[in-house]
Amino acid sequence: MRVARVFVLASAMVAVSAVPAAASGSGAGSGGWEPTSTPPFVIPAGDVCSFEVKGDIVRDRERMRTPATYPDGSPKVQDFEGVLVIRYTNTGNHRSVVRDASGSIRVYYLEDGTRISQLHGHNALPIKASNVGFPGGDYITHGDFVVIRHPDGSREVPVRLGTMENLCETLA
Repeated sequence: MRVARVFVLASAMVAVSAVPAAASGSGAGSGGWEPTSTPPFVIPAGDVCSFEVKGDIVRDRERMRTPATYPDGSPKVQDFEGVLVIRYTNTGNHRSVVRDASGSIRVYYLEDGTRISQLHGHNALPIKASNVGFPGGDYITHGDFVVIRHPDGSREVPVRLGTMENLCETLA
């Protein structure tokens, strides 16, 4: 069964390398690391939360690298890490919170279009309200998680070792 195979693969990846990005490379520019950033964003009402969410970047010192590629040069594995602090605002009632999303993420891109992400530390995880397999919401994770994004865009979170704050509930 395909889902079982992906779950076993995801669980094995957490067991083998729960802290992949944080353990490698010591300085910017070493080990293939390059600066990257998260731009400010607006998530329309109904897409993730029942209200519009605005994200303003308070602090951003992220970096990324691509340690493995497919023969055509497209990424097979990518690592992201660094400082990322975001102010989330419900534009309807103007409630806002500042959250630390300074963690690390390792993303495996499978040939069928599936993406398996290992999240470590604090990370932002928006999941569409219409998602099947895990409830929609705008989450901040704390701990170790595996997120599987299927080719149809649906997401599941089979490994949850930590806590998740749903900002749709916090900002309502």
